[in-house]
Amino acid sequence: MIIEYKGHRPKISPKAFIAPTAVIIGDVTIGEDSSIWFGAVLRSDQNENPIVVGARTSVQDNCVIHCGEAPTFIEEDVTIGHGAVMEGCVIRRGAIIGMNVTVLENTEIGEESLIAAGSVVVPHTKIPPRVLAAGSPAKVKKEISGEALNWIKMGSSTYVNLCRNCLGGDYKIIG
Repeated sequence: MIIEYKGHRPKISPKAFIAPTAVIIGDVTIGEDSSIWFGAVLRSDQNENPIVVGARTSVQDNCVIHCGEAPTFIEEDVTIGHGAVMEGCVIRRGAIIGMNVTVLENTEIGEESLIAAGSVVVPHTKIPPRVLAAGSPAKVKKEISGEALNWIKMGSSTYVNLCRNCLGGDYKIIG
């Protein structure tokens, strides 16, 4: 469902996949080869702040992305795991946000970092690039390098391929 709010109509690349049960409201921009999966909600309806989702980014099932006091910027090649909740944050290129992670306002997740499943990134936290952070509140546990970093760099390609397959007709709504 795509909803205009106070004259702000979502801007969605024709090369993005939006699942039929996703909801996108207001000043939201979604880049090429990105995918917004089943039950996800992207809602920009407060304080005139936008939500921007970069190219080749995957917002998986049942995520909630909102903006309040700050805009929400998600750069390219980001993977956001099932059930994540995010508000007023910046997620840098290639980061992976684990399942059921909460990322609160005025935070920044560094390029190619991994936030472990179930973690909470509290307001005004800055996670540096290429690290694993975990916990509540999320703390840096270690740097990511070598084979682990290569895995993170390849993270978005699986969902880009799935996005393209969906746009090509692999999903057929039958009921």
